[in-house]
Amino acid sequence: MQKVLIITNVFPLEKNQSRGCYILSQAKLLKSLNYDVKIINPIPIIPPFYSFYDRKFVGFRKIKLIRNVDGFDVFHPKYFRFPGSLFPKFNQKNIKILLSKSYKWLENWTPDIIHLHSIHPILKYGDAISKKYNSKLFITIHGWDFDVGIKNKKIKQILKNNSSNVNGICVVNDKHISIAKEFFPIEKINYIPCHFDIDNKHKREIKRFDLSLKKIKILFPANPFRIEKNYSLFLKTVRELEKRGWKIQKKYLNNNSREETIQKFHWADLILLTSKREGGPLVTKEAVYCGTRVACTSVGDTIEWLPSNSISNEDSHFSLATCVEDALKNNLETWKIPKRFEKEHVLEKLTNLYQIN
Repeated sequence: MQKVLIITNVFPLEKNQSRGCYILSQAKLLKSLNYDVKIINPIPIIPPFYSFYDRKFVGFRKIKLIRNVDGFDVFHPKYFRFPGSLFPKFNQKNIKILLSKSYKWLENWTPDIIHLHSIHPILKYGDAISKKYNSKLFITIHGWDFDVGIKNKKIKQILKNNSSNVNGICVVNDKHISIAKEFFPIEKINYIPCHFDIDNKHKREIKRFDLSLKKIKILFPANPFRIEKNYSLFLKTVRELEKRGWKIQKKYLNNNSREETIQKFHWADLILLTSKREGGPLVTKEAVYCGTRVACTSVGDTIEWLPSNSISNEDSHFSLATCVEDALKNNLETWKIPKRFEKEHVLEKLTNLYQIN
């Protein structure tokens, strides 16, 4: 039985269940094939009340050091770091103070594989652990590192300086393959998206929409407080639709549980994704699987599989409103999720990845 240590910047917390839920899903996927999986999710120390300013940090201050989540041992060591791409060298160096605590937590459990989900600021930390245990080292880029982080010269240099020990790099959309080529030979680059993790009982077919009613239930598929999700553009698009004669009911996701999220997908006629950047985004596949149409900005892998007339190539509420209307008119046959996003396909890709010599 191979042992896999996942090291990640994000992971679901008791009071923030949507945070990195795709990491937990991938851990479950590996466990289904008898991989022995442990998870380290380093937690940045945040000032009091900071979570009211940035909702991504809800649930951080009272998180336990060690948890068991759905049968997985999870370690949440805390350390000081600057946010985003501020002082990247300091962040990469400072997180290494967690190494001794991490080795103590692992005890005699020796990982065969270290899988990092992100580069910054966990690359040097993960690299050190892989060298200590002589483990294979893999990285998955979900979005921020290649959309934002890599624009920082110091983060870019850190990746260049520490790429030689990496056995494989995984990206979740076609756009990121060209960026990965700057640092890795093509044989080390893998396109392995996140799979959608929803039980068959929740599957719904998309039904024909009655345009004559001029009523739409629209879901904003994110927490409105997350700046990159661009909630202001969502609201402008809703107002534009109302000017065109549509009656709108709207809801949004807010650190919801998986069950609550699925209920909202079932409620909505359409999700409207107005993000400035995305890796996947996973919510688009989940929505279609649950019988909900999608209109969105051109982010992540959306252009690879969604109907082209439901995707806006400009961050304009006029354009997005038209995409909403077009999405409602589309033939039902256009709403198909490619097999590469299904769990069986992703598991096969991960298994092949881990067998690299």
